[in-house]
Amino acid sequence: MLYLEKEPLRRAQYFILESGRELERRLFAYHFMDGPANDVVEEIAGYQNLDGGFGNGIEPDFRLPASSPMATSIALQYLRDFDEVPLAKGIISKSIEYLDNTYVPERKGWFAVPKAVNDHPHAPWWEYDEEKGMCAIDANWGNPTAELIGYLHRYREYTSLDTDMLILKAIEYLESKDEFGSFHEVFCFVRLYRQLEEETAAKLMPKLSEAVCSLVSKDEEEWRTEYVAKPLDFVSSPDEFFCIDQNLIEENIEYYIREFQTHGKVKPAWSKSFYDGEMAKSWDEWVAIITLRALTVLKSFGRIVL
Repeated sequence: MLYLEKEPLRRAQYFILESGRELERRLFAYHFMDGPANDVVEEIAGYQNLDGGFGNGIEPDFRLPASSPMATSIALQYLRDFDEVPLAKGIISKSIEYLDNTYVPERKGWFAVPKAVNDHPHAPWWEYDEEKGMCAIDANWGNPTAELIGYLHRYREYTSLDTDMLILKAIEYLESKDEFGSFHEVFCFVRLYRQLEEETAAKLMPKLSEAVCSLVSKDEEEWRTEYVAKPLDFVSSPDEFFCIDQNLIEENIEYYIREFQTHGKVKPAWSKSFYDGEMAKSWDEWVAIITLRALTVLKSFGRIVL
């Protein structure tokens, strides 16, 4: 069995500390150096706006200072792991208030970003189409709506929205699909699934497993060269596999370890060509984010020599 040894871990640490954001530095310190959780929460709070939502580049592919539901979903991905920290409670309650205020009843959800995203540096896929009244991401209802419903359910003491109705809507939406075109949308349903009680989660599981299995790439060469969903993009710990074969999980674990052995980091599979001018710094931010994600997954599987 292959393990990540201390030397490639040290190289990954060096990259994150030298080239990553302060958020990734503090997260690395928390996961691997016994750093304080409060330091992580303080850094996340720096991305929050007065309206309770998040912006300010917490999602590196758009640099919109103003709040958006998409950026708020990213913040809550982090905060859910730190929601017992006293400082986090007020931050979370304000973010839920923002989601209540930006909810679109006729959509039974949210649009990812406002049109002001066009006024700031952003990757092409975040361009807001004024004729359609949304960006390309919004063609898939569940991204980020399904995920946000999960956070509303987790923190339902702060929301005025009917989370039971919204969960039912999410389940019905997923069950109605015969094909799954967006693995990012399915990631959002996976995050919703993780917030649900066992009985409700069981209703989501059959179709969610079908979606995962239809989208997961089983080809290591694709993992390296194409923008595809890898097994460990869906599975973050030994406690969940959905329908993914454990041998494929093992292949992905060993793939990450070899990437660290060779490069000391895990790079995005998408092209660096999108990142020039004012977007240039986003590339290194993404490398640090993806590197840290891979490290935390390897840690959860007990595959790092610490």
